Amino acid sequence: MKNKIGGIVQLALSILIFVLFHFFYFKLINLFNLKLSKEIVTFIGYLIVCIIIFVIYYRNIKAGQHKFKSTLLNSVVYSIACFAVLIVATVLIHKFLEYLGTPKGINVDYNFTNYFDKPFNLSSALNLIEDIIFKPFLLCVIFPLGFSNIFKGTKTSMIISGSAYALLTVLYSHYTIEGAIYALLTPFVIVMLLTYLYKTNNNIWTCFITYCMYVLFGTFLIQYFI
Repeated sequence: MKNKIGGIVQLALSILIFVLFHFFYFKLINLFNLKLSKEIVTFIGYLIVCIIIFVIYYRNIKAGQHKFKSTLLNSVVYSIACFAVLIVATVLIHKFLEYLGTPKGINVDYNFTNYFDKPFNLSSALNLIEDIIFKPFLLCVIFPLGFSNIFKGTKTSMIISGSAYALLTVLYSHYTIEGAIYALLTPFVIVMLLTYLYKTNNNIWTCFITYCMYVLFGTFLIQYFI
């Protein structure tokens, strides 16, 4: 019971920080009129939030790191296999959404970035770190790990974590109600699969590396191989 209460406090605090950052961070920064580029301000914000979340879930993250190192080869192979599953699931979801949405004029993009087709400079380097390290870290730790610490059943954890992330995603996006329903499906399924991955091996690093590969190589595989 004590562990469950601790897990609830960790998750509530993490989601609060996650929401406050997305809704109020830039408004707060604008009040100070700092002479910094948007890329640097965003990078600093994500870095601060990641450090806070790391501290909150320090024990789980360190335990996962030791486990990942002790089974390095198996963990890497498992991550690659799960990465392939995420790509296939994403393609199938978007084919389904395209079939349903096209007649209604609703288009849901893959939302990948092709990092291999961009000039390398400070701005792109900061964006790359945010997209393939900071954002995957926050997603994997707060949702698959955070909800799994509270709900011991695999199906329950998958459904609730996927639903929570999907709802938060559309909250700070500008969708119509019908567009939001379509946009919910992909993040819901992806976080469900990541939660299942975490529950099956109890290792947040496998989950994190899988999603990093998904973000980094997703557009490359979809554009050139699928």
